[in-house]
Amino acid sequence: MARNLVIFFCLGLCTSETNIFYPSNDISKRTLTYDKLVNVLKGADVFLSDSDEYILSNEKSDKRGNSHRVYQHSYRGVPVFGSFLRLHFDSDDILKSLSLNASHNFNLDISPKFTSGQILETAKQMKGRRDVAVTDPSLCILIKNDEPILCYYLKLVGFEEAQRFFFDANTSEIVDAHNLIHYDGPTTGSGVNLLEEEVDHLEIYEGDGFGSMGGDLVTPNLICEQYCWDYGDCDNQNYNSCEIDPQQGQCPDGYLEDCNGECFHGWYMQFPGVGNGFCNDPWIEYAENDIATGEFNLVDESNVDLGMIFTINSYGGFYEDLSYVNSTTNEFSSGDAALSHASGVSAHDYQRKTQDYMWNYHGYAGIDGEGKRVVSVINYSGATGISQNNAFFNAALDVLTYGIGSGNYRPFCAAQDIVTHEYGHGFTAHTSGLIYRNQSGAINESISDVFGFFVEAEYQDDWDWVQGEDVHINGNASRSFINPPAFGDPDHVDHPYFVPYNNNPVWSNDFGGVHTNLGIPNKILYLVIQGDTHYGIEVSPFDSDFDTSRIIASNIWFSWNAFYLDFEDDFEIGREKMLQVSYDLYPNNANYYQTIANAWASTGIGDEFHLGDVNADTILNIQDVIIILQYILGNYDLSEFQFFTIDTNQDQTIDILDIVEVINGILYGR
Repeated sequence: MARNLVIFFCLGLCTSETNIFYPSNDISKRTLTYDKLVNVLKGADVFLSDSDEYILSNEKSDKRGNSHRVYQHSYRGVPVFGSFLRLHFDSDDILKSLSLNASHNFNLDISPKFTSGQILETAKQMKGRRDVAVTDPSLCILIKNDEPILCYYLKLVGFEEAQRFFFDANTSEIVDAHNLIHYDGPTTGSGVNLLEEEVDHLEIYEGDGFGSMGGDLVTPNLICEQYCWDYGDCDNQNYNSCEIDPQQGQCPDGYLEDCNGECFHGWYMQFPGVGNGFCNDPWIEYAENDIATGEFNLVDESNVDLGMIFTINSYGGFYEDLSYVNSTTNEFSSGDAALSHASGVSAHDYQRKTQDYMWNYHGYAGIDGEGKRVVSVINYSGATGISQNNAFFNAALDVLTYGIGSGNYRPFCAAQDIVTHEYGHGFTAHTSGLIYRNQSGAINESISDVFGFFVEAEYQDDWDWVQGEDVHINGNASRSFINPPAFGDPDHVDHPYFVPYNNNPVWSNDFGGVHTNLGIPNKILYLVIQGDTHYGIEVSPFDSDFDTSRIIASNIWFSWNAFYLDFEDDFEIGREKMLQVSYDLYPNNANYYQTIANAWASTGIGDEFHLGDVNADTILNIQDVIIILQYILGNYDLSEFQFFTIDTNQDQTIDILDIVEVINGILYGR
């Protein structure tokens, strides 16, 4: 008998159900044809019509040899936004579980009344004189309030703003929008030179012969019909009615040809791009030394395959007069504020530790998992609309940016957990893509906090359960894992600080409480690692040894984000998928499953879980004893999941010892 869970939920943008399925029969990836996949879905009671199709979009493997496939759901050839089928295989290529957040059984005409060109023109008029580029519209189906809408989606991308818009393909009205920039308020951590502490080892570069940050450091020439918007950036006329037509030409994937036939990285079209006020004739000509260098530079080429690290000084402005943080010797200890040595050492050292941790524990390289470089721009000030008491990650640019601080705040790269937090947004952007609003945004923020904690606990003897204390000069902090309400964050869904779902998540309401509701998943991390009693529910730690417990948590949180979560999963779905991760990663240890279930339950999400609860009625009673006894006598068949939950002593055998444990649980509540 297979175990099949269906969790119904509805958000501002939502699919109508999530189905988690644990197959009872061995299904091999090697022989999994599309027809067999359809049969698996039918076995999970998933309705499929002839119009529904699942197309393999990517496959990744984790460090433990497990593999994870993601299939995009399409309807009559049109992709359904955020609708995915996820298959998880063990190291022997046997399917362990799947999750499906698709909405089926709808009937939709996929012939749009408006063309993509008309929608593009509408978007161009909407952007006005703002310094943003508009991407080409793509047709999709958006499920909103349980109803399918035929839409075009596109992005408006600039340096200080980036948004994804959905236009109704039959009315041209905007029906939804997603913010693509993640901002963080004042927060703290551990800073070496900024705390007047010594860093004994830095990976630096002597001279200026290091590699580039992703291609040529000369910006492309875009003054031709192919990039016609840019005419207006040079002569101040309006060319928005023309159609830009970038071509890859003979360039490698991810690169485009400029007007001279030279290759440049496609990211450039996001910023500065064309039509944004920058005359690309070319706009910037850097070569290798146009960003100022010194005799010794904070550029890390120690392991190119794991991602180079560039630490750049923006002292005195916002991305103006940039230079690699540099020194005349291999010592970066100057008191000259303009050189930004203290901030540079903190950011550079903490970023190296972050990347080492992600590779050593999870085989994740660079900011994208494939070894892409990490750029940190430090000590910015004078930015329009962005406080210098801040740090942020721009998902459109893959750049981490840290303000210089002021008043009671040190520069925002002063802390290990802050640096890792910002990198964590990049990790999320390249994996689950959690949308930055409401509960999915709170999970996004929490994941960044969580990995900030993991890296700090790995490298610092004085690690702690608060976040951001070293950025605060007065010794304060920004958040607490142990006691979220101490900083205005909830630790339960019924807590007064809990922010309910917001139909209009915008900057002024913190996108539906993303920096507040993160207190709940943060509290859950503390409970599973440390163990505690929370609102009357006892939560046992993964292990009595702290380091072992946090490593187990790190494995679960990494896989949760990298392979299981979808764009707009809320807390309820997040709980189920974290349990799914535990079951897939640790199939011989139901104690971990119980710890996770009870930690979530203690925050008001889901039910407690008891080992031995074979009939899944959330309590231990004589019925469970009878079923186990019947199995031992050969009169009852257990599913794989039932076996997992009643093997209370984890010896891979169901026997009288398990019955004794269940009876003890009934009598003594354990």
